[in-house]
Amino acid sequence: MLCNEEVAPGVFLLRAKGEFPARPGQFYMVRAWELDPPLSRPFSVFDLSRDGISFLYAVRGRGTRLLSGLSPGDGLTLFGPLGNGWMRMPGRVALVGGGLGIAPLYFTAKVFGGVDLYLGFRGRPYLVEEFRWVAASIHTASESGEGGEKGLVTDIFSPEGYRACYACGPRGMLAALWERCRRAGVPLFVSLEERMACGLGACLGCTVLTEDGPKRVCRDGPVFQAQEVFGDV
Repeated sequence: MLCNEEVAPGVFLLRAKGEFPARPGQFYMVRAWELDPPLSRPFSVFDLSRDGISFLYAVRGRGTRLLSGLSPGDGLTLFGPLGNGWMRMPGRVALVGGGLGIAPLYFTAKVFGGVDLYLGFRGRPYLVEEFRWVAASIHTASESGEGGEKGLVTDIFSPEGYRACYACGPRGMLAALWERCRRAGVPLFVSLEERMACGLGACLGCTVLTEDGPKRVCRDGPVFQAQEVFGDV
């Protein structure tokens, strides 16, 4: 492990050294312990380079609390890449993230190129300057009004003019985005955030209902067409 920087209160950017494969939107199961807690934690790939991989995470329980205490040189176990990831559609596209849903967007924006980014935060925005390096344009909103527009990311986003939109964040945000994209006739691809145990589809712990029946977020996703998940809203 190379670094583990707290970029906002309770939010950390962890970077590990090594060569790792991944496509935009894929994730890894991460752990820094042997047996207890028994489960690894699923983290989207925040960034990937020839010599390292990065993950953005928030301290929400025992596992992430243990990770937040890591120092450079400490060991880390990664299993992946997992999931299907995003495929870029031609033309002008937008990436929309809310809260920790911004995590998969940096690497996605870097690989896709020429995207417009819409980022929503509860408090003061973070990593915005880093995101500027990988986006054609960037727009931010914060519920507290501490940076960008005051309000939700859905308040500053309109799908008109885009060939496709890609989003990750709370279910309510994704549903609201789909309602707008559906009315505008713009495809929306969503990355779902669900609790999971194995990351391989065996435990069925991350199953969600879709128009085609139950699907596993770790194996069939985490990326789905919004129509599959939300229907006609």
